[in-house]
Amino acid sequence: MARIPENFIQDLLARTDLVELIDSRVPLKKTGRNYSACCPFHQEKTPSFTVAPDKQFYYCFGCGASGNAVGFLMEYEHQSFPEAVKQLASRAGMEVPESRPETPADRQKKDRLQSLYDLLSRAEKFYCQQLRQAPERQKAVTYLKGRGLSGEIAKRFGVGFAPPGYDNLITGLSLTEAGLEQALTAGLLVRREDTGRTYDKFRDRIIFPIRDTRGRTIGFGGRVLGDGKPKYLNSPETPVFHKGQELYGLWEWRQSRDRSDRLYVVEGYMDVIALAQHGVPNVVATLGTATTEDHARKLFRQVNEVVLCFDGDQAGVRAAWRALESLLPALDDGKQVRFLFLPDGEDPDTLVRQQGPEALRALTEKADALSTYLFRHLSDGLDLSTVDGRARLARLALPYLDKPAGPVYRALLTQELSQLTRLDKESLAQLKPAPRTEPAPAPRAEPAPHSHDQFMPEEYGDAMPPPDDFYPADNSDPADSYSRPPRHPGGSRKGPMTLSERLVLVLLDYPDLVSEHPLPDGVERLPMPHIDLLIQVAGLCRQNHSPAALLGALMALEQGETLSRLLKASLKPPMQKEMATRLWQDALSQLEVTRLEAALYEMEQAGIPDTAQWQELHRALAEARQHARQPFN
Repeated sequence: MARIPENFIQDLLARTDLVELIDSRVPLKKTGRNYSACCPFHQEKTPSFTVAPDKQFYYCFGCGASGNAVGFLMEYEHQSFPEAVKQLASRAGMEVPESRPETPADRQKKDRLQSLYDLLSRAEKFYCQQLRQAPERQKAVTYLKGRGLSGEIAKRFGVGFAPPGYDNLITGLSLTEAGLEQALTAGLLVRREDTGRTYDKFRDRIIFPIRDTRGRTIGFGGRVLGDGKPKYLNSPETPVFHKGQELYGLWEWRQSRDRSDRLYVVEGYMDVIALAQHGVPNVVATLGTATTEDHARKLFRQVNEVVLCFDGDQAGVRAAWRALESLLPALDDGKQVRFLFLPDGEDPDTLVRQQGPEALRALTEKADALSTYLFRHLSDGLDLSTVDGRARLARLALPYLDKPAGPVYRALLTQELSQLTRLDKESLAQLKPAPRTEPAPAPRAEPAPHSHDQFMPEEYGDAMPPPDDFYPADNSDPADSYSRPPRHPGGSRKGPMTLSERLVLVLLDYPDLVSEHPLPDGVERLPMPHIDLLIQVAGLCRQNHSPAALLGALMALEQGETLSRLLKASLKPPMQKEMATRLWQDALSQLEVTRLEAALYEMEQAGIPDTAQWQELHRALAEARQHARQPFN
């Protein structure tokens, strides 16, 4: 298949009315200059999904979903990129052209992945067939019936059976030598290093297919029948399966059309299926791993409340604490986490089967909120009636106060700790450990007129608040979601945006500024945060001269959380072109000063410099600094 030319995609986006496209699937309501609705990508009761017609861009303040017309179709209708482009082209009366053919490497990679998906799909059908036909199937059927599963729910989740024996799958799928290698890559087979023998990975186990967000089978989990070890066996990491990112049951829950704004996270496949069988469809499970930050972000993109279910023993307590540490960086304002510790001998499955879904919901209402569990865990064994106990709690808790993404949540945690330790918030702030700093940049011969992270004057920053009707109609403070600075992918970041981030925001509204005033040569070597993102966006601006086209091109970048939050901030009303131009020119002056300072420092560090070149650099630096101090007309 040939690649779709980029200029055609941009032309297609220019001819597509995003409001009309989304409104035909999700009814939109006019709210000031934008449109809003309840988000189609996660469960919510009040609208937080916003469509900006001028930018032809959508954003959800609840789950962070964002994109253009192509991205919407891919997410909403589970289409591939080519499928979404073809649908939009058909809608616009355009024919998708072809550009250069795919390279052999492109075809090989795509074919290799598709062959894995196809093989895993065949394996799923084989396991399902064995649950109906294998001579040894009865013990699996008896076990599933004993857990209260109906045939309908087993079919919905694709439950199957791997019979005893070492070559059932190999024989059942008639695998050739090439097929054996594919099956090894897909995690379906195992090869012994000493003998080279290849055999089935899953044997005498109930099989649970693991599906991605598009419903494709990407791996399997197997529960042993009998007393074998391990009790649960999962597919290994493969090119299509990464267990630290996937959640079992998420695709099935989304298909159920359940409108809950809460997801339960349990430990086992059977808990997920049994709870769905008994009227609790909003349940997922991790895949033999602790809850990760990737899991947390995926969960919060779907719902506002996450309830983690654990056994009440020491293993459950340890698992809960690991989950808390992973969840904190993803915890934004408006999100909620509860820790539900089950009574001894109970698991979610038995609880719901014996007492009904109401029992689980009742326990949920009494479960610890994250903040409650955090301080209760840290204060365990401490006497808070003593100065020593309160001092110890303060020292233990302070490192956690700045981890949540939400500024309101961080403030409330600080307030809670203040009450527990009897220390005012100012004292706690002074006691906070100093943040880890990056290695110091090269020293400068003379202080620059502006700090890079503090560069943006107030008149350029948040002096133009968005209209009141821009924000979702709920009881939260819209300014919190608007003004929150971007975060680094590895954790939360406080303080103002970096210079690079703010310049990206300017380019999102005025891409032509790069052509009128290019970035200085050598800027890519500057040790500045997010400079690589600025360079990438600047390059895209030269190819896409309208904000809508630029936003479309940005969807292909892999800048993660930083880019997502910058796109969110770009939905506010743009500053005037004159002010944006002044800002851009002033920034270029500062970048040129930094570039010359770095060059001078490198020359001096290299030893005895060339006198003429050294003097020329000093002269250029003095002129650049003088130029940076002069106001632009």
